[in-house]
Amino acid sequence: APIETDPEEAKRDSLENAQRTSMPYNVPNQPDWERGNIENVAIAMRALKAYETADLNAMQQLMADSIEFHTDNFSFEGTRDSLIQMMKMGRDRYDSMTITMHDYESVKSKKRGEEWVSLWYTKTQRGETVDSLFVMDDMKIVGGKVAEVDSKSRRIPAKKNGK
Repeated sequence: APIETDPEEAKRDSLENAQRTSMPYNVPNQPDWERGNIENVAIAMRALKAYETADLNAMQQLMADSIEFHTDNFSFEGTRDSLIQMMKMGRDRYDSMTITMHDYESVKSKKRGEEWVSLWYTKTQRGETVDSLFVMDDMKIVGGKVAEVDSKSRRIPAKKNGK
């Protein structure tokens, strides 16, 4: 049978363990995240799926009017329509795209009320060349819409000698 734990007791134990553990860095703000709404995961995944399938109408329905997008060496803050046009230009460089989802997490800040979804996936893009990347996206969800995306990725090295 599964072991049941009292949530309040688990919080106290976690706090006590954190206080006893010597951390190598000073963190001025203690993490205050708790499990978030699973519906936010569906919103984030539908937004990613719309990008994968180049469905601009679906993207528009899932994004907030004002949105932020951050990735390596690029940052955007502006209107949904402007971001969609930029994303369309990037997406149009590829004939097809495939997403393989690996994991996800939805969290909510207890003090700030912010809600975020993290997605971990592999993206394969096919155009003149084939690129595969490991990607980790954090998406801020506000009022049921994607309001911010922070995307981190790294290219998967090409296999050598069929290995």
